[in-house]
Amino acid sequence: MLGSVLIICLIVLLVGIRVRIYFRGKKCEAYRDISNMTILITGGSKGLGQETIKQLAKFNCRIIFGCRSNPNEFLEQLLESFPQSKIQYFPLDLQSWNSIKQFAARVKQEVDRIDVVINNAGIMGTLKREFTQYGIEAQFGTNYLGPFFLNHLLLDLLKKSNSPRIINVSSIAHVFQNLDFDDLNCDRWANSLFWSRIYTYRAYGNTKFAQILNAQEYSERTGVKACALHPGVVRTEVLQHQLSAWWFNLIMSIAWPIYSFFTKDSYYGCQTILFCLMIKDEELVDGGFYKDCKLAKARFTSREKAKMLWDVSLQLISKIDNLY
Repeated sequence: MLGSVLIICLIVLLVGIRVRIYFRGKKCEAYRDISNMTILITGGSKGLGQETIKQLAKFNCRIIFGCRSNPNEFLEQLLESFPQSKIQYFPLDLQSWNSIKQFAARVKQEVDRIDVVINNAGIMGTLKREFTQYGIEAQFGTNYLGPFFLNHLLLDLLKKSNSPRIINVSSIAHVFQNLDFDDLNCDRWANSLFWSRIYTYRAYGNTKFAQILNAQEYSERTGVKACALHPGVVRTEVLQHQLSAWWFNLIMSIAWPIYSFFTKDSYYGCQTILFCLMIKDEELVDGGFYKDCKLAKARFTSREKAKMLWDVSLQLISKIDNLY
């Protein structure tokens, strides 16, 4: 009897370990020499951005990152661990048009080219409809339109690289999208009582879908290769907006052990970002969508939607830029 119980316990343990490894995902095994590259990443003060910077610092490449939060403590620790690293931080608030322009201007003063841009910064799940300083729904502005404008401003530096690359950190949440090109601010849900529990996530899905469409159209319009990726379900602070909701805290207090078991930490979460950076130029599928360090398939995409979004985005940034 005891022997049977031990065998069952062993089987359960082994299955649990196997399941945990599966959800943790793969490690990046791709490699190319990036020591002479200049890599720009948005949102580097915590979570995936911070972990990505830590991993890139090992390769002695030049790193420029921008974020809203003050990263001085992180930067000091990083320079202490990697004293030979070339890392610079400039303030960047993707909800502020002037901040985006100032960041781009500062970057142009510092470097003569950019090899890779990682559009990582993002927010998720605002409890109420919030807006950027330039009047766009906060998630759409932070996750998509702000980065689109930044990439537009830095395009001349990207084109000076021998193999420029844009990497959009998207999400499997793009499957929840309901993108309406005539209603990018989600005005149709403005007065709904369910914004914080339903529509905020639909709005988030729209931004992740937009990042995938952007990657599909980028090379066609600019000649710069681009891809998008799903990093996995990662335990980061992206859901910080939900922390003030009592129902969210109640659910997480009950489900945290299960949530932790089936999600990734930041180290494993950044592996597909590293893969999309490290994979050789001829192996990168232009406009591809990557997941678990391999090519995957995004849902609901089409070239027509990608072209339409690009045109609408150009019109928006031109209109906003005339105001600022």
